[in-house]
Amino acid sequence: MNISRSIVLGFIVMISLVLIFTVPGGKGLIRGYQLHQELLSLKQNNASLQKKNVALTQEATMLKENMAYIEHVIIQEMNLVKPGDLIVVFKKTKK
Repeated sequence: MNISRSIVLGFIVMISLVLIFTVPGGKGLIRGYQLHQELLSLKQNNASLQKKNVALTQEATMLKENMAYIEHVIIQEMNLVKPGDLIVVFKKTKK
């Protein structure tokens, strides 16, 4: 009876030590979960960057080849006007 109690106590101590060193440790379950979450975040970021890269590639192609698009971008971003265009300015009314 005394030997079986010591064996059970030994197993309990051994399991406790294994849990103490694996769960919070640098290579334990918690760190594995953190790395998994970081991996998911990086995959989402990568997918977002790939979509952005495709859009920028398309815009670069348009800027190289399409003169109408180039004119549109110049007008929009630099607030320029073509000769002969009519400029309309709206004034804010006081209430």
